Amino acid sequence: MAEIPDFLCEFMRNRFWSLLEKLLHPSVRSYRGKMRENPAIFVIGCTGTGKSDLGVAIAKQLNGEVISADSMQFYKGLDIATNKITPEEAEAIPHHMMNFLDPSTSSYNVHLFRKSCLEIIEEMRQKGRVPVIVGGTTYYLESLLFDDNIIPTGSHYDGKSEKMFRDELEELSNDELYEYLKKVDPDWAQHVHPNNRLRVLRAIEIYLSSGKRKSEFLAEQGAGGKQIGGKLRWTNSLVLFLDADTNVLEQRLDKRVEKMIAAGLKDEVHGIYEKYSEHLQSEEYGVMQCIGLKEFMPYLKLSSEERTSDEGSKRFEQGCELMKLRTRQYSRKQRHWFDNRLAVKRRPDAQVPIVRKLDTSDKNTFISEGLNIVKQWMQGDEYTEVKGVTDDVQGSDGSLMHYCEICDRRISGRKSWESHVNGKNHKYLRSQKKRMEEEKLRKERESQQKEEDKEAVAN
Repeated sequence: MAEIPDFLCEFMRNRFWSLLEKLLHPSVRSYRGKMRENPAIFVIGCTGTGKSDLGVAIAKQLNGEVISADSMQFYKGLDIATNKITPEEAEAIPHHMMNFLDPSTSSYNVHLFRKSCLEIIEEMRQKGRVPVIVGGTTYYLESLLFDDNIIPTGSHYDGKSEKMFRDELEELSNDELYEYLKKVDPDWAQHVHPNNRLRVLRAIEIYLSSGKRKSEFLAEQGAGGKQIGGKLRWTNSLVLFLDADTNVLEQRLDKRVEKMIAAGLKDEVHGIYEKYSEHLQSEEYGVMQCIGLKEFMPYLKLSSEERTSDEGSKRFEQGCELMKLRTRQYSRKQRHWFDNRLAVKRRPDAQVPIVRKLDTSDKNTFISEGLNIVKQWMQGDEYTEVKGVTDDVQGSDGSLMHYCEICDRRISGRKSWESHVNGKNHKYLRSQKKRMEEEKLRKERESQQKEEDKEAVAN
């Protein structure tokens, strides 16, 4: 048989792809050549950076589906406060792990989340779909990204049921719980604030259920380069971390809260409170971690008549300002996580995902930039260098608690501590305290001098 000329082979190859493009998903035309097996795309980053929009765009391009890793959006209701994607914005792309928990739920955890997500992803892959994990709740994201970074639960309750232990612990105050934690796990107690009841409870439960301290689990994970995650769950994992210029992002977040108010935020929190008020008195319920609910509790606890008074208006406005503040703080916390968990150089044998940081300060360009990164990665680009990677890792003192006697505050982490001691408020209080001590010393000297003068006159 005569050999087929090269030009005819090229024509036939192009004709084949042309026909395939008409029959299959549009993403085929973008990914001729090498394709990755079982890819997983993670779109993570600071709140307000456009993660949902980019997630939808990637899912459309890859014939994928979106999994939400935003713990605030697990709960039914609070669609406005938690900025859930609308059906119009979703553009018919299936979204999973949203609106499935009742606000009265108190027992949902990362283990249940991971189990559900892995089942969903397996179903997706059987259909030839690509999972696009979108969100900013870091612990939940890491449970999917890494294979062995979650502390297992056990059943070492000494004959008592888990519920009995939980009931006993719930009766303790925050200070009592913290003292208990200091007894069973003093090392971890240095890394958690006494008022962070959920984290204190979780550390105690780990010890009671497994017979092992949380600090011991973390130390084991830290061995062998696991301090930043461990073994990758999927070798072909791409992480896009979205951020923006700080000033641009914080202005954007403030405007977003204003839009929420205009969209009916007040009525939404009214409805949630009226239906679940008995479950909103304790931070035991996960929904109380949602920014956009707890900030309005002083307002919601007023009677219907009081809410319409000047005091009610004042409290609602205070809630709005507090919501803006905590949203800005949350975005900084997410950036801090990236800087200390992903954007660091690791030892050569550590398993890490491909990470790309994407600046979304310009809303008009970041979608196309993100899609281009995904396209190139799908075709084999490994992105071995990540812009913004640093050698500086905080290490074990990254979450260490510090106590400021001057300000009577506990500060978590070295960077936060350095920021605090160099801040205006701390310096002002320090100078005030110094002046007060100097004034007290002056008065003591004057009093002592008067006593000495009296003795001299008497003699």
